[in-house]
Parts: sequence; structure tokens; C-alpha cells
Amino acid sequence: MVDYSPLIDTASDPLVVVLALLTMGALVTHLLFRHSPLARAIVRVVCLVMLTIALHRGGIVPYRPLELTGTPLRDVVHGALKIAWWLWAAWFVVGVLRAFLIVEHRPREGKLLQDLLAGLVYLAAVFAIISYVFNLPIQGLLATSGAIAIILGLALQSTLSDVFSGLVLNFSRPYRPGDWVSIDAATEGRVIEMNWRATHVLTGRLDLAIVPNSAIAKSTIVNASSPSSIHGIVVTLQIDAKAPPSMCTVILEHAVLNCRSIMTAPGPTLVVKSINAAYTEFEITFFVSGLALVTQARNELFDWIFRHLAASGIDLASPQLSPALTARLRHARAPRSAPERLLDLVTIFATLTPSERSAIATNLKQHSYEKGDILLKHGDVLQSLFIVGTGVLSVTRNDAEADAELTRLGPGDHFGEIGMLTGTPSVAKIIAQTPVVVYELAKADITPLLAARPQVSQELCRALAERQARARSVGTAEVDGSVPTNRLTSWFAERINRLYEIAGAK
Repeated sequence: MVDYSPLIDTASDPLVVVLALLTMGALVTHLLFRHSPLARAIVRVVCLVMLTIALHRGGIVPYRPLELTGTPLRDVVHGALKIAWWLWAAWFVVGVLRAFLIVEHRPREGKLLQDLLAGLVYLAAVFAIISYVFNLPIQGLLATSGAIAIILGLALQSTLSDVFSGLVLNFSRPYRPGDWVSIDAATEGRVIEMNWRATHVLTGRLDLAIVPNSAIAKSTIVNASSPSSIHGIVVTLQIDAKAPPSMCTVILEHAVLNCRSIMTAPGPTLVVKSINAAYTEFEITFFVSGLALVTQARNELFDWIFRHLAASGIDLASPQLSPALTARLRHARAPRSAPERLLDLVTIFATLTPSERSAIATNLKQHSYEKGDILLKHGDVLQSLFIVGTGVLSVTRNDAEADAELTRLGPGDHFGEIGMLTGTPSVAKIIAQTPVVVYELAKADITPLLAARPQVSQELCRALAERQARARSVGTAEVDGSVPTNRLTSWFAERINRLYEIAGAK
């Protein structure tokens, strides 16, 4: 006959009832408070307090080895309760650490330290369960785990190196997510993620570079976003030695002034590095507001350098050629006037032949202005096309309090077309930033050209439509706002056709 007395005796143990209640409470809490972490945390704390009281009244001390009662089922229940107590106690300690442990008001470093301490707390709880519940000596376990740790450390040497390097980088903070960095001048881009193993960098080519932390810890790191986002750029170029260095310096300064993406404070610097019979070497140092603007600023500066040098009749050096061969090539060129060189830079005349541009050059009328002179005022109606020969012009609009700069004009740029074609007054003001030379092409001289060369008309319409579309974005368009942006080109074409008719009637 089966003896049920041990089972009945175990069922009458209050701790068995506590275990059943805790199990049911855990299931109900998971179902009812699945989307409420705060409510789950409160229930767990209450359960931990109740379990502590129950163990104390049952004569069970969690931090002492489990005393066997002789009834296997009762011993299992007592052991399960002690395991639950140690795990809940570890959870409670970890919760307190996460709530109050902050490293110098830096959440990321605090989270990392919290994770490390949480791992140590749970590991201590596991060793306590092994010692006080299963009554096993932990000395041998520690020795065995030490040997295993050595073996794993040798096998995972590179991974552990990345992890510990990640710890160092997270606490030393040489960069943060969002910073623009250069790692050993090989990887440049914006940091988008930092973890324990690697740093994710979005490069300028929109590629994701995953750099191991151990490699970064041994590298030279340049943080372009710290202490500020200002970034310096150095450009070196060589100019034909035939031009005096002082003249080249002024021209290069004008080219730098033409670039709106280059900061004025800190200001750019220009240094003559060396000079010989073939070339003069210049070094330009300038600053931009962020690493993302480096490519744009460098390309813009190179374009303006070329245009300013070409308008002044100065050549870039050819170091690969001997001075004698360079001189022969220079003498082989036909001498050209400043207006002829300038027209090569004007986009709307790009389709003309050299002879046609030379014919236009004879009709250009030169005007000279000093720094600070006003070439165009608000409300003026221009009846000619004006082409910038040398120097820098600033185009501004009248704001409520002060003039806001829209753009800057340099050699090859032109203005006055809209007033000439539409008869509308100007809403912008043009001021000379340096001594400036401007060439005027009268309406009577350009009208036959537009009629004879449709390509010039099309290019002019396209250029004007693009300029007006950009101007509308800042609220300074000179064309009636009722004209849709996608019809600006045809609208200008109609005005040019009307100009043909007026010229033909005369």
C-alpha cells in the first residue's frame, strides 16, 4: 500500500504554499502588466519582501547552507525558494544601481558601468546559489573557472582586446556619436554608433566602415567636431613664375573672398612657400564650419582660383615641363586682350566661336570701381548686360534690419539681364568688396547676337531661370511670382523674342 503521508506532510508546509503563490503571482503579473514595467517592478519588490518574511519565519537563512529535512520534496521546495530569493535580490540590487548610479551626468558611461556591475551582481548570485543551495564548494569551481577563463582568453584574445579597448574608449570619450572623425587618415566620416566591440563610421561615400576598437585604440584620432566643429583645410598650388608673387597673392585673396563657404573668423592665411624659375608655390589655409563642407569648399575655391587667374592672364605652372619648353608654348599662343580672356569664362557665350567672342569683346565698355562702391541699388533698372572682369562683388537684399548677402560674383559672372529683358527694377544691391573692373555690353549690341545664335538665347534663358529659382527660395525674385518655376525658361524666351521684335521695329 502506497504511503501518502510524506506528500501530505509536505503539502501542509507553509513554504510550499508560498512557492505556489509566488509562481501564480509571477504568471499573473506577466499577463496583466506586460506593458507596464513600473507595475511589474513594484510587484517584484513586494514579492521579495514577502519571500524574505516567509523564509525568516520558516527558519531558512538564504546565506547559510540548506539544511535537509529528510523529505526530498520539501527540500526541493526550500531550495527553489532560496534560488528565487537570491535571483530576486540580485535583480533588486541591479535595479537600485541603474536608478542611482550616474557617471558625471553622462548616461552612456553610466549605462556601461551599470552593465558591468549588473553582470558581477548576477555572477555573485549564481555562486551564492551554488554554495548555499546546492552546498557545493566554490573554491574548486573558482579554480576551474579560472583555468577556463585563461583558455577562453587565449582563444578570444582579439575579441577581448576589442571589448577592453571599447571600455577605454567609452570612458575616455575621444569622440561621440555624431562627431566627424579621421582615424589614422585612412577612415574619415561621421560616427553613428559606438559599442563594446567596434565603432561604426559613415564615410563621405555613404559607406559604413566598422572599425575594431582595438585598432582605434592604437591609432591617431582626429576629432573634427571637438572642441568645435570648425575644420581647417590646407591647399597648395603652383603658379607660373612669370607672374609677380605680390600680384598672385592679391588674386588668390580675391578667389578666397569669393567663396562663401570659407569662414571669415578665423580668417584664411596665404603663404608663399617657395619660388624658382618654373613656378611660385603658394599655400592657402582656410576654415569651414564643418567637416561635411570640406569637399564643397575645396572645389569652389579651385574654381574661383582658375577663373581669377584666367581673367588676369596668369597661368598655372606645369612642373612636368622644362622651363624652356614652357616658354616655347607660351610664345606659341596668340596674345589676347583681357575682354577676350574674360568671355571664355562666361557660360552663356560658351557656344560661340573664338572669332565671335572677339567681335563681342570689341563692343565691351570697361568700368572701374573701388572697394565699397555701389554698382546697383534697390529699384534701379539696368538696360545692359554687365560682366565682372576682376575683383569680387557682393549681392545683398534689403532685410527688415540690415542687408543680407545672397551671393558673391567674380570673373565671368554677369548681372543686369533681368532688367534688360523685363524692365523690372532690381530688388538687390551690388557692392564692390575689392577694386573691381566690370565690362558693359549694351542691349543694342547683344540683341543681334541673341537673334543670330539661338544657342546663346537658350543658355541665357536657362541661366536666368536657375538664378530666379534660387532667388525665390530666399524671397528676392525679380520676376512676378505668378509665373511657375517650371515655366521660367519659356517665360524668359518670350521676353527675348519680344526684344527681337523691338529691335527689328527700330
